[in-house]
Amino acid sequence: MTAENDLFILTRFLRRMDLDVEGHDLGDPPADVLPRLDAFASGEADAKERAALAQLLKEHPEYLRYLGKAIRSRSA
Repeated sequence: MTAENDLFILTRFLRRMDLDVEGHDLGDPPADVLPRLDAFASGEADAKERAALAQLLKEHPEYLRYLGKAIRSRSA
């Protein structure tokens, strides 16, 4: 599997995700990560950055909540 494929699967999952998600909020990602996630959510991240973000999300799955909200806000 490639990072590109990982992110494709993630975005398909997030688009189908129900608004009600169980768990607790760990807060937003660090300030230096937010613009990178926002760029991905808006489709502005290049292939190299998408690969780096795929690895970052594997290391910090708690960032998925923020990314999911960012993608949903742009697709609404």
